[in-house]
Amino acid sequence: MSVYERLGVRPVINARGMNTMAGGSIMPPPVLQAMMEAASAFVDVGELNRRAGEHIARLLGVPAAHVTSGSAGGMLLAAAAVLAGEDPERIARLPDTTGMRDEIVIQRCARIWYDQALRTAGARLVEVGGDETCTEREVRAAIGPRTAALVYIVSPRLGERGVSADRMAALAHAQDLPLIVDAASTLPPVGHLRRWLDQGADLAIYSGGKGIRGPQDTGLLLGRPDLVRAAAANGAPNAAVGRPCKVSKEAIAGLVAAVELFLRTDHDAEWARHLAEARLIAGAIDGRPGVRTRVEDDRAVWTAPTVLVAIDSEASGLAPEDVRAILQQGEPSIMTRVFQGQLLLDCHCLREGEAAIVARRLREALARVPAAR
Repeated sequence: MSVYERLGVRPVINARGMNTMAGGSIMPPPVLQAMMEAASAFVDVGELNRRAGEHIARLLGVPAAHVTSGSAGGMLLAAAAVLAGEDPERIARLPDTTGMRDEIVIQRCARIWYDQALRTAGARLVEVGGDETCTEREVRAAIGPRTAALVYIVSPRLGERGVSADRMAALAHAQDLPLIVDAASTLPPVGHLRRWLDQGADLAIYSGGKGIRGPQDTGLLLGRPDLVRAAAANGAPNAAVGRPCKVSKEAIAGLVAAVELFLRTDHDAEWARHLAEARLIAGAIDGRPGVRTRVEDDRAVWTAPTVLVAIDSEASGLAPEDVRAILQQGEPSIMTRVFQGQLLLDCHCLREGEAAIVARRLREALARVPAAR
């Protein structure tokens, strides 16, 4: 019996995408091999992460790198770095920020659930702008004597609202402040690993367990050497606010192997395969009454081709959430998600033959939708 069978857990087809809810990604054999090799010996974990960061920085052509416990761990360490730096006394006090600059300016239209990780380090988030937009004037007015940094969140869900990353960097640097960019779910393409640093970001955060296909509990913090050193000082194995965000020696080695493989991967070929899968799924339900499909294939926005399904819930009595539940409860179980009121099927994690299964199950689930009145 597999470990999942022993635990009574049912494996799923992942049409939700590379996210934590579905277990991130499937690690390729070279990543698993590196993790097995790392498990065979003891090492100084601090030295391992330092050497791994130096190696990854050379591979990517960035000033410095540090392996974190996912992108949320990267957010926590980035916040700790700009709050306490490498000062041992301040590091020991976090999340108590008495006497420190502790405000991080964030655009309201860019808020995400996971920015709580910034507050976990002790930062106070200062929202600027409205739900849909923000201006440079509003950002500039929010910067004050307690400001420690500005943050910019990159997300397909958010789009291009508000002040851009390069302008946020300019506003930050005009006040001698750093800009943190959370780009957790923006890989591939490979070019995104440098994109926001090239636009002026001082720290950029990425998930290691999504597009890179490393261990789920890893991430990358890239950027200015002094801030990367400060992030490491505030994290494990040190007794600091980032101690709970521990990364094992096996996970560090696995991420190094994953980055090496990611840089060698033919991402154009992968995109073409996933686009064919998206078209197959959309084609299976095209023309269904009360249903509209759209294949999202803008590579500047999406990490893989994605199918959005709009359902006339008023006419059918069947909401996108209902279809999501039908797919997950059926056999085989298929995980999807609801995005902006539509059912979203992300092809990034589909394995050979699974697109046809998703297409069939989706067609069966939508067969009950009548024509819209």
